[in-house]
Amino acid sequence: MDLVYVSERKLYGRLGMRPSSVQQGVQATLKVPPFIEVSGNRAWEKAAEPTAPHALVSKAKRIIERRFVPVPFTTRNLQVNQWISFDLAMSQAAVHEDSGRPPEDVALFTGKVSDGAAERPRDLGLMLCGSVQHLRGQVCAQGRMGSGTTWLHDLILEVERREERGVHVIPESLSELMPHRRSDVLIEDAAFAVHGWIERSRPPSTRGRLRGHALVLMDIDRPQWTNRLVVATPLYVEAVHEQMSEPWRRALPWITRRARTP
Repeated sequence: MDLVYVSERKLYGRLGMRPSSVQQGVQATLKVPPFIEVSGNRAWEKAAEPTAPHALVSKAKRIIERRFVPVPFTTRNLQVNQWISFDLAMSQAAVHEDSGRPPEDVALFTGKVSDGAAERPRDLGLMLCGSVQHLRGQVCAQGRMGSGTTWLHDLILEVERREERGVHVIPESLSELMPHRRSDVLIEDAAFAVHGWIERSRPPSTRGRLRGHALVLMDIDRPQWTNRLVVATPLYVEAVHEQMSEPWRRALPWITRRARTP
């Protein structure tokens, strides 16, 4: 599996895991659009090699499953701070605040499935929100987050700042996190708008299967709305590469030779 996103703040803060050596600092390198890439250059006090990210994530999975019993993101009536699991085709994007300028500072992952638990046919969307500092690969830079989304942008980064300060509990009312208290309904409206914008702008061919664990920020399920949306802050996101079936694997060299024949 390829790690796409890992929040070490959640590994060490939320899960109580400890790095094998003390981290001195992190330096991020950003590539200009259309792709943004973040790579961490770390200095360690001790000479010992730190634990590899894949090993940390594997340990984190065991801790979450044993201590928190995560539920699929499709579960109804999710609560703030609840652990969820996800595994679906998702788009990736990096954005910046609507009135701001690059570089992009928020990483988004969006996808949707059919909500089979609903009384009437509807879509269930998932949007993962975090900092680009936790990216482990390239994500398409999408530019401005969109009109009226400043509160949502600030909310995402405030959650990150709280974790950096060692505060790992998200208030039940997200408006408590904002510098100026705003209606939770307006924040939910912004989340729906951003999710819909990315889903419309990124064709299915650009999506890949992603899975991981995350903490719920919002479960937006208003009775009068045709869709439901779960917004969460991820611990990690990993790409799942679909294995080719054996018949296709044997046929591929023949198809390749055939395509190159003049």
